[in-house]
Amino acid sequence: MSWEALLQGRRLGGRYRVLDPIGRGGMGAVYRAVDERLGRLVAVKILAVPALDPEARARVRARFLREARAAAALPHHPNVVTVFDYGTDEELGLDYLVMELLRGQDLARVLARAAPLPLPTGLWILREAARGVAVGHRAGLVHRDVKPGNIFLARAGDDDIQVKVLDFGIVKAIEEDTWGQLTQEGRAPLSPLYAAPEQLRGLERITPAADVFALGVVGVQMLTGRRPYDDAARNRMALGEAVPPPPLSELPGEVRAVLHRALDPDPARRYPDAGALARDLDAVLRAFPEIPPPPVADERPPAPLPVWEATAPAPAAPDDATLLAPGAAPPARAAPSAPATPTRRRRLATWAGPLALLLSLGAAAAWYFGWRPAERPSPPAGPPPDTAADTLTLPTDAPTANLEGRRRYLAGDYAAALEFFRRAVELDPTNLEYRNNYALALLRTGNAAAAERELEAILRQDPNRARAYANLADARLALGDTAGAIAAFQRFLLVSQNPRERAVVERRLQELQRVPELVRPSQPPQPIDTLLRAPRRDTAPSPPPTPPDTARAKPPSATPARPAPPPPPPPNGRR
Repeated sequence: MSWEALLQGRRLGGRYRVLDPIGRGGMGAVYRAVDERLGRLVAVKILAVPALDPEARARVRARFLREARAAAALPHHPNVVTVFDYGTDEELGLDYLVMELLRGQDLARVLARAAPLPLPTGLWILREAARGVAVGHRAGLVHRDVKPGNIFLARAGDDDIQVKVLDFGIVKAIEEDTWGQLTQEGRAPLSPLYAAPEQLRGLERITPAADVFALGVVGVQMLTGRRPYDDAARNRMALGEAVPPPPLSELPGEVRAVLHRALDPDPARRYPDAGALARDLDAVLRAFPEIPPPPVADERPPAPLPVWEATAPAPAAPDDATLLAPGAAPPARAAPSAPATPTRRRRLATWAGPLALLLSLGAAAAWYFGWRPAERPSPPAGPPPDTAADTLTLPTDAPTANLEGRRRYLAGDYAAALEFFRRAVELDPTNLEYRNNYALALLRTGNAAAAERELEAILRQDPNRARAYANLADARLALGDTAGAIAAFQRFLLVSQNPRERAVVERRLQELQRVPELVRPSQPPQPIDTLLRAPRRDTAPSPPPTPPDTARAKPPSATPARPAPPPPPPPNGRR
């Protein structure tokens, strides 16, 4: 029996009764639980590494305890998720962290369907997030992984929205000796799309200015609907080239000035910490007498806390705030943020992908790592605006269709991206890049079974296509096939020559291998003919040019040992 099954209904610390899983991340899983002493729901993060050797396990557990102490060092603040307690279940050998359970959505899900946000709304969210990050900076901690997935828009009552910064458990104490230990033992995480140039280089001492840079990237994404740097620019940053921020000519001058300073390639010229950034955002926000509320979907029952990246990363891969010793009084709450939180309620359907992906689009790869839902998210109430197939004008040449699919994908419009990638494959079914992109869009729109079939077909034609193995692993994880995902990741390591991507996948494997009955550290990679299922009768070398619903049919079970995939989502409004 796995440790996940053993946790169901278990009482941790004599008071926290575990109910059900709500997510998993870089160093463990997160469960909904009941604090039976106080009669409230909480989120419990479990550290679990049973597949590691004893020495490695001791190092990881020591790191977890350091993270818990870092969380305890933070004062209670309305913009930081609160940590209540931590402890160890000696019988199972599991460490845990107890946090507040939030209702709402993370910013990544909001931006996937509503970017760009109204100018005052985006500035308000950025200011509140900066205030949360500043709490850590004042305590001598660098967050290191600020991104939309770690900024949560929580409902505080029926009408108010409160911005919460998550994941202050993966931090770096500013002292150099602590940094060296974390680098050796845990490969301190980052999300490349939001990482500062000095983080990408991996050679310099990281300061609060790195978090300021990440907040600047988030700000540009909220206000323009796009990130400020493409893959080529980030590669130049990693090589040490100073890449200036984009002009942002569509934004007001005072907003541009704030974002340009936050994104300065030289950390010495950025805001010194998140508090300084928040103060300048305060001044800008005074020009807006009314702030429209963020478009946060109303999710009931309470939404899971979107937790830690395996880096993240996590996957990209990950608790925060104040530790209460048994019997201790709650800490004094910080003064509420001003101006007042927006109060006009807006109910919108959730439009979000099933998981954070390893993304390979064209020649460059954008590596996404993040918490992985334990359950398939609720299907959207309808398609996003202007993405139904019958409203799109599809190109007549494959390169243009693929390019437009990439643009739509990176903008978060996955349904439209699927149609453009499908068109590219119809026009050039022999191009494996187009087919890989099509498979990613299938996965992002909730059709993991079809994505898996397409990726397996790609790998039969090109068994050395490394990134297809990584994407196949994510498709299998979405289908609940952890053993198959591990096999695909192991095959990736046999064929990939990219050191950075290999390091990411090695961390993903370490996370997955904590379930001992699925894989042992000494288990060799599977041969290619074992890894790939036998071609199914409904699988063709390329997706047929038929209506999308035929591709969403539930596949037959290929092997008795493989868990049955979850039921497919209902049609998403396309023809």
